[in-house]
Amino acid sequence: MDIYEAFERNLEDTPKTFPLSDTASITLLPMGGEKARRAFERMMEPYSPRLNAGGKLTEEENKALNVRFYAEHIVKGWTGIKDRGGKEDIAFTVDNAKALFSDKKLEGFFALIIRMASNDAAFEAAKAEADEGN
Repeated sequence: MDIYEAFERNLEDTPKTFPLSDTASITLLPMGGEKARRAFERMMEPYSPRLNAGGKLTEEENKALNVRFYAEHIVKGWTGIKDRGGKEDIAFTVDNAKALFSDKKLEGFFALIIRMASNDAAFEAAKAEADEGN
């Protein structure tokens, strides 16, 4: 087994748009990409001394960091997301994303975004494209 062929990932570190329904979509960066990794490291810097000393983040800190990280760095936009009752579009802004991701009634929405952004295969460059560079 060629370990590289089996497990090496060739992620496109650019946003990709995913459908949520016939009328809604969301644009995400891959969690496994270099841009996300660097952003996460920068965001975690203030907590490094505590974590390096064996401390942990509280559940509230962890949730707040995840909401902030996804809203500021992973989600790059959306279309067709509407308010309760479907009357008004909710414009994509970081603040709107944070509000939706923090809403306990929308935990499934946030969990879906986490799963989508974590799916490396969805962001992989086509093998033929990767081979062209070799």
